[in-house]
Amino acid sequence: MPIPTDVTEPITPEPALPPDQQEKLRELTTQSWNLELVISGAALFAILQLPDLLDQFFDYIRYNFMSQTAGFYTLFPSLAYSMMKVTCYVLFLAFLTNFVMRALWVGLVGLLAVYPTGVHYDRIPFTTPYAQKKMADEFGSLDRYILRLDQRCNIVFAVAFLFVISLVLMASAYLVILGVHSVLRPLLSAQAWQYVKMGGSLLIGLFILIGFLLSIPKVRAHPVGVIAHYRFRALNRFFYWGMHKPFAFITNTFYSHLPYKKIIWAIGVMIVVFMALILVEFTADLSRADRRVSTLNRRHLYTARVDSLYLNPVAYDNQRAEADYVDAAAIQADVIREPYIRLFIAYPKALDTLLTRLSARPDWSDTLPRTERYRLFANWSSQQTNRLMRISVNDSLYATPDLLFTKRGPQEQRGWQTVLVPGNLKTGRNNLRIAIQPDSLAKAEELVTIPFWYVPEN
Repeated sequence: MPIPTDVTEPITPEPALPPDQQEKLRELTTQSWNLELVISGAALFAILQLPDLLDQFFDYIRYNFMSQTAGFYTLFPSLAYSMMKVTCYVLFLAFLTNFVMRALWVGLVGLLAVYPTGVHYDRIPFTTPYAQKKMADEFGSLDRYILRLDQRCNIVFAVAFLFVISLVLMASAYLVILGVHSVLRPLLSAQAWQYVKMGGSLLIGLFILIGFLLSIPKVRAHPVGVIAHYRFRALNRFFYWGMHKPFAFITNTFYSHLPYKKIIWAIGVMIVVFMALILVEFTADLSRADRRVSTLNRRHLYTARVDSLYLNPVAYDNQRAEADYVDAAAIQADVIREPYIRLFIAYPKALDTLLTRLSARPDWSDTLPRTERYRLFANWSSQQTNRLMRISVNDSLYATPDLLFTKRGPQEQRGWQTVLVPGNLKTGRNNLRIAIQPDSLAKAEELVTIPFWYVPEN
């Protein structure tokens, strides 16, 4: 492909539509307001359902697919979740604004049909001629105001769909990342996974650096930079999942009609407001996901970081809502009157990552019937679970927990359940500790400590 020597030559637009198609487009344009009302109303109803659906979806992701990672990677799902929720809120405001403005427009159009001459400022009572002239200069005619309101409704509607496309793009990108993470993480060792994360971070950093360099005016002015800049932007189309054209038509229409300074100012304001909303929502979501986090409402002598000093409501069946997930483990109540403890231990995907490293699956002969291999695997997995789990009541290790597989609650949360009958319960406060320890010489990895009170029935 030859390198252009003159990049400032005029751009010839496509030929205009034939008269019949122009008339058809004009009719569609004049009748679009009723579709806007219908779409805005339907969108408002749909967006109101999205936050609850997002809560359920990310709760499921957090308890079933978040692997044992550290640092930023543990915050990424919550950050993506907060961005999607903020986009939903902005979408709701955008469609609500369009709905109200379009409803006002319909009312004014009906009013103009009743009074075709519009507003007669010289006939307005209870005011002076000076005020009448000022109102005429400020407000203008009714038909011009209706036309301006119609234009603003169309702009708000187009901006709302920019946010719709942005939400779809963010959700798609997150699902792709989640899918890759869920498939690769269990298959790779910890060292190999570190290399994968480093390589991915390097590629993302290189992509951002190239984009920054190609955005420099001097680079774009160079003949080679022109081609590189265009090809780099063309590469970005693959990240739009087929929505590049509608997104480009809306943004390019705004760019080609608004002054440069106004575009920069609008983008800057939107970024600042959006980031502030994300920060607030991210903090609120962290508090919702982890009840121990209280960034905005701290107390000087309050701490929730030590399990044995904190009563977590989701750890007790009598305090947890039926639809809530169990964080690590749960017993029947914070105050137990029975001489036994009904224990449920959650089995999230993150825990599965650890157990996969501690117990390698044996290879059975392929000549065995499938039902026989299923039976052997069930017995082996039960033996491994009871071998690895270390359950202690106060200072005594419970030697035979006899954990059985189960699914619990409307979410069908996977885990193990057993009934403990310890002989060392004392009247008053006790501690139930659950840890994973592959053998007596290895260091135990604590899962949770649940404090409770034992008050026997008289």
